Amino acid sequence: MDKVSFRKKQIDLIDEFMRSGNAQEEINDLYMQLFQDEEFLNAKSIGITLSMNNEIPTFPIIKYCWDMGKDVYIPKTFSDYTMTFVKYTSETPLETNSFGVREPVNFETDTLNPPELIIVPGVAFSKDGNNRLGFGAGYYDRYLASYPTRTVALALSEQYYLQTPWPIYVLDKPVDKIITVKGNNNV
Repeated sequence: MDKVSFRKKQIDLIDEFMRSGNAQEEINDLYMQLFQDEEFLNAKSIGITLSMNNEIPTFPIIKYCWDMGKDVYIPKTFSDYTMTFVKYTSETPLETNSFGVREPVNFETDTLNPPELIIVPGVAFSKDGNNRLGFGAGYYDRYLASYPTRTVALALSEQYYLQTPWPIYVLDKPVDKIITVKGNNNV
């Protein structure tokens, strides 16, 4: 199956799962695993997106980072499909981009490329090769090619595959670690 078709099917699957009663329990499990992860605990700067509907909510992670004294950075994207990470605080002015993602308005100062650890979003992840299927614009693949750093992803049971069912291309960047629901055997 091609990436576009698989991505659409996957987004529908996630939407349905997020409406089910099981999603919050899995999300809480992923938070707890992340908050105990050694690389997360040791990183002084965290890159993370501001979640949209039917994504794992990122604000609890952001708040936890702030409570631990970590610096939080969120992506600012550009029309040439590049991005930069901008320091995020509760005072940061935000705007919504053409994809519906909230981003910082100001990006000329307080950037960090790359943060020590980036929590990478995606619609699907696979155990073999730690492959990631993103949202289709390639921002993270381009960014990580220019700014290699440690990466982690959080995968709900409906997002995690033992084998990669979508095509992998040379420009696709795998993630270093995928945190998924304990006992997950999705295939």
